[in-house]
Amino acid sequence: MLPSFARHAAIACPLIFCGAASAADVVHALAPGLYKIDVFRGDAEGKALRTVKQVESCISAAMIAHHTVFKMLSDHPVSQCPEYNVCGGEFRTGFVAQCIGTDSRSALGMFALGPSDFRGRIDIRNGESKIVGTEIQYGERVGRCPGDGH
Repeated sequence: MLPSFARHAAIACPLIFCGAASAADVVHALAPGLYKIDVFRGDAEGKALRTVKQVESCISAAMIAHHTVFKMLSDHPVSQCPEYNVCGGEFRTGFVAQCIGTDSRSALGMFALGPSDFRGRIDIRNGESKIVGTEIQYGERVGRCPGDGH
């Protein structure tokens, strides 16, 4: 039987595209630039949302092409776990983060991409693969990154 993070990835990634194409072969809708990102945390159903923080992040073309843009931004312990099975396509991308050890928490993140915005939901799971919380992100391009012309 597959480990829990592999089961989650097996379900999620075919929906968004993983495959033989290299990251450079995939065209992405999201444009490079400076993004304002609103971060919310909620319960297992994605309700009872509360604002955690707002951050600004410079997103480069290389980050977009190599799927290194998206990660958990809240201070939940699973945000420190390694990411695996990063998947991507023109309008969607996602990842699985898996903690190692006795408490094998995980997170499954799915993001929808537009030319100047994105939105994502990250389901946080306990060691028994039960969803115990969510992180929601809304990002909007607000300008160019300092010094890089994007």
